[in-house]
Amino acid sequence: MSIIISIGSGKGGTGKSTIAANLACVLARSGRRVCLADLDLGGADIHIQFGLFEPPRTLTDFITRRCDSLNEVLQTLDTVHGLQLLVGTGDTLQTANMNYQQKQRLLRGLQTIDCDILILDTGAGANYHVLDFFMAADIQVCITCPEATAILDFYRFLQLATIRKALSSFLSGSEVGTALREHSFETLDQVFTLAEETQPGARLKAREALEFFNPLLIINRVGNNARLNQMKLRTLVAKYLGVNLPDLGEIPEDQSVGRALRSFLPVCEYAPDSPSAQAIAKIGTRLGKVVDLYETKRRAAADNPAESG
Repeated sequence: MSIIISIGSGKGGTGKSTIAANLACVLARSGRRVCLADLDLGGADIHIQFGLFEPPRTLTDFITRRCDSLNEVLQTLDTVHGLQLLVGTGDTLQTANMNYQQKQRLLRGLQTIDCDILILDTGAGANYHVLDFFMAADIQVCITCPEATAILDFYRFLQLATIRKALSSFLSGSEVGTALREHSFETLDQVFTLAEETQPGARLKAREALEFFNPLLIINRVGNNARLNQMKLRTLVAKYLGVNLPDLGEIPEDQSVGRALRSFLPVCEYAPDSPSAQAIAKIGTRLGKVVDLYETKRRAAADNPAESG
């Protein structure tokens, strides 16, 4: 069973897809079987970064049932360490706005992809599709930039993700689940309050759902005059969302990234000695260690189901 890593940002323009593509390359270069899935519905373009302009099949073929399995849609990039690519969709209104049944079929299909690591580029924004793809992973990675607007959008994205996670801890047909789904929430505390009012003890259950939600943070486009006070951000997130935000690394502003994009190559392949490529390589190494740790814990849980329960 593959380990799924989702990558989200909360807004466009943070370099999320570029980082996803490069991390996929770094992890594939380490010898792992990696698949990169473009789930940016309505704006999928990550295949362009690999010079794949006319893919023979895309996610549209799966959503519209021209293909029964996602494995039929995968493209293997032999020149990029055998990386597998699931080209996204967005060429029709139907595929850009899939319904609930289509989304559930897609989520089930992602579980069948034969690889060691499946990376989900979840798209920008914070709609239900993005949040559900982001939270469906074993490991979540968040991207932001030092700019104030990016930080605000990132915090809002994380806030909505925690709300979505808390809501998912209750069955839709339960008393608490029904009550929660009849309301819209702007803060996580509102979820906790209504849950507790509906059923004593529900607040604790909602908090427990977030116990192991610790998204990893990457800061992109860091420069001498553009840095983020990570300690302040972590304190804010911990205080108001109850979520730890481990640091995965920073990527400096680097003109090599733009040149790589214009050459239709990930910067880790185009200019491996550039500052951005070296930073991404270090982040990839750290992420690989997180994957190894997760795999160890998963195997231990499988060997000792009573203890894990």
